[in-house]
Amino acid sequence: MTKINSCIFTLLVFSLFTSCDSRKEQEKQADIRLKHIEQLISQNTLNAAKIEIDSIHLLFPKLVEKRKIAAAFEDTIVRRESSRTLAYCDSILPKKQLELDSIQRNFRFEKDLSFQEFGNFVYKTQLTESNSNRIYIKSYVDENSDLYLISNYCGPKIDHTSIEVSVGDLIARTDTLATTNAANHSFNDGGMHWEKLTYKNDAANGVAGFITQEASKRIKVSLHGKKSYVYYLADSDKKAIAETYRLWVVKKDLTQLEKEIRKARIRIARINKFR
Repeated sequence: MTKINSCIFTLLVFSLFTSCDSRKEQEKQADIRLKHIEQLISQNTLNAAKIEIDSIHLLFPKLVEKRKIAAAFEDTIVRRESSRTLAYCDSILPKKQLELDSIQRNFRFEKDLSFQEFGNFVYKTQLTESNSNRIYIKSYVDENSDLYLISNYCGPKIDHTSIEVSVGDLIARTDTLATTNAANHSFNDGGMHWEKLTYKNDAANGVAGFITQEASKRIKVSLHGKKSYVYYLADSDKKAIAETYRLWVVKKDLTQLEKEIRKARIRIARINKFR
């Protein structure tokens, strides 16, 4: 029995020393990786540094102090990236704002407070009161940076459900809106029949972008439904849609810049709070 106890004690001691040697080796390897992370950060090779930080947490889950150092390096990276984002966005934002102001001068802001959450920016030649009896494509951008494309038709009933625009063999076509869809609205007034399809953002399937790109050419508009109707887009409407599309792009850019600024400031504030 004494011999057995002696053997067990020897094994425990051996296991303890082996464990200590193993831990020391792990700490040594972790220190090498931490030094490498520090070098990568100093070289601004931040993505590679992030990968090394992940490896510290993965390979050495029990080395709490080493993982704390790795986490501190991670905060350094986040702060550096966020500061860089702020500097970039702050430099671009005034230029984008000037561009927006320049384009927006040719638009009128319309908003009915009784039912509209967001007001609309409508190009000067496409104001509703000036175009009530026309067949045309209207476009506008709202305060939420959403782009709307509207097919306005009046005449014999055709129940159109989509718009196709073309220049020669080049074609762009909207989604199909069933007559039961709320975005497909028709009514009769004063002996006239009216149909109105409203497309928001991607539902227009690039039609506004197509018109913008081909604005210098003659653009055919085909209304498809139970019956078809064809006309050519007026120069004034091509210009209005192109300008509205430009406004949309710039407003989206501004919205994204402001979003990135907010995110960067929140990240920096969160790090500073827990330091």
